[in-house]
Amino acid sequence: MTTAVGPVKKIRKFRLHPRPSAVLRNLKSLLDNAQITPELEKAAEAEALGSIHRLDTAALYGTWTPAQAPAWMEPLWRPAPGGTKGPVCLTLYTATIGTGFELELAEALSRGEGLRARLLTALGEELADQAAHFIERLVSEEARQDSCELEDRRDFSDPQDIRATLELLDAARLAMSYDAASHLTPRFTRAGALPWGPPSKHRGRPK
Repeated sequence: MTTAVGPVKKIRKFRLHPRPSAVLRNLKSLLDNAQITPELEKAAEAEALGSIHRLDTAALYGTWTPAQAPAWMEPLWRPAPGGTKGPVCLTLYTATIGTGFELELAEALSRGEGLRARLLTALGEELADQAAHFIERLVSEEARQDSCELEDRRDFSDPQDIRATLELLDAARLAMSYDAASHLTPRFTRAGALPWGPPSKHRGRPK
């Protein structure tokens, strides 16, 4: 059995602030780089404002040292490209915006609202990114308290890494899952790792 440096932390009902520019960038990709009109910009702003009451944000995160980590994390301890030292700790996290938002998306699809469905998808992806960024900010503060600095966040795309992270964090208690067909529930969820860079010399290793 593997044990985190401290208890796995759970946080819920945190607020998110989607970036309009990121939503429109996502939307442009979904529309095969079609021109974004002023009408679409206004629609994106309206959907972002209306999304607040549909969110049920939740996250789990825990931190491991190399000695405490499960074997599947071994590749994560390697130095980043161009680096010479690997992280001294790794925080694994998962963060979601809940299922309410994707229900709205499903209803739009059922009504044949193709453009709105793409807009909601673009917004959902940005909200999921912001949920991950929210956890990154929290962990960054914890790292600074130990004279460490976070390296670049690593969002997982490999099914095995995602599934292993959800299992390690016991994400089922927040109704998060990743099935054999690689379907992530809730859909707009992120999972990944936050590497801690080496501490300053005047402080010891993170406790």
